[in-house]
Amino acid sequence: MKKLIIFLFSISSLPVFAQKDNRITIGTVDTVYSKILGEKRAILVHVPKGDKTEKYPVLYILDGEEHFQSAVAIDEQMSGVTPPMIVVGITNTNRERDLTPTHVANSKESGGGENFIAFIEKELMPYVESHYSTAPYRIFSGHSLGGLTVMNAFFNHTNLFNAYIALDPSLWWDGQRWIKRYQAELSGHNFNKKSLFIAIANNIPPGRDTISILKDTTAISPIPQSVIPFVHILRTTKPAGLRWTSKFYPNERHGTVELTSEYDALRYIFDYYQFRTSQFAGHPELNEDSVVAAHYKVVSEKLGYQVHPTEDLINNLAYDCMSREKWDVAYKLFRRNTDNHPESSNAFDSLGDYYVARSDKQNAIAAFTQALKLQESVDTRRKLNKLTK
Repeated sequence: MKKLIIFLFSISSLPVFAQKDNRITIGTVDTVYSKILGEKRAILVHVPKGDKTEKYPVLYILDGEEHFQSAVAIDEQMSGVTPPMIVVGITNTNRERDLTPTHVANSKESGGGENFIAFIEKELMPYVESHYSTAPYRIFSGHSLGGLTVMNAFFNHTNLFNAYIALDPSLWWDGQRWIKRYQAELSGHNFNKKSLFIAIANNIPPGRDTISILKDTTAISPIPQSVIPFVHILRTTKPAGLRWTSKFYPNERHGTVELTSEYDALRYIFDYYQFRTSQFAGHPELNEDSVVAAHYKVVSEKLGYQVHPTEDLINNLAYDCMSREKWDVAYKLFRRNTDNHPESSNAFDSLGDYYVARSDKQNAIAAFTQALKLQESVDTRRKLNKLTK
């Protein structure tokens, strides 16, 4: 069945589900009991709409009560440009305890960061991976003290995540002693194909610039005074195995930078993911099936697991090839969909359309029959009846 893609004003594309009470939801509230922390932890979980057999990368967001909704919106809006993801928002119980890696004298409860990461590694992740359809690719994102926690995981638990997003991270913590310790170790650390994105908001006071605040010893602007030197050290040491970038946001402050920078971070991390159908315009010599196979081979290698193109992408390419009488390519694409999505009624219905166009009545009947076994459809039933009369 050929599906029309509506790019604008399509309510069905929004990450919402209408409920009987007319409320709109974008996820569920789940709970995990932590023996390590000695408490119940609430988590907010969003799962993409899609094939029940599909597995998704997981984006873990700190300060979930603040940043979960925007992360879900970005994920849904950018689907296809970035992979659809399960989003897990980790809410706070004692933020200063959990999101600080070392204890400081003026904060009695600080320094519980290692216990918090142990909770994520040994309790939260196993729970998420046993209850949701996860793929073996994880992203860790945090803002402010959450960004400090991301950097703690980045240095001390490097293999826990595949990609790290530190948004205006509070690297000033502990008089910068904590971050300076790890700066000295960067050149000897192999990050083994990890990705890092660092966002820097414009927290510089009016009338000052980066040169003057870096010379200032009064901590007048602690985040840029700690983050900018760290970024400079990353540039000069060039840590092995690390793919990274940073971005300064001149029009954003500490409290507003999270939304834009989260979007930019995900675009950077997955800049290889999007499949552009525009590459076929004016190039009839290209074999659509071969190009698709080559692209998703690269995507699978970078993500570390087998990734298949979406059913809609292949379906639309196949119908386009069929309209231009590229019969061999169209057939390969239709069969690619039935192989990758054997539970999809639409995939077999579309294959049946191909056989009808090729006057192959026997195979068309078989394809439509299989489609109806998977799901009853008035349109498919009509096409099957027309062939069997």
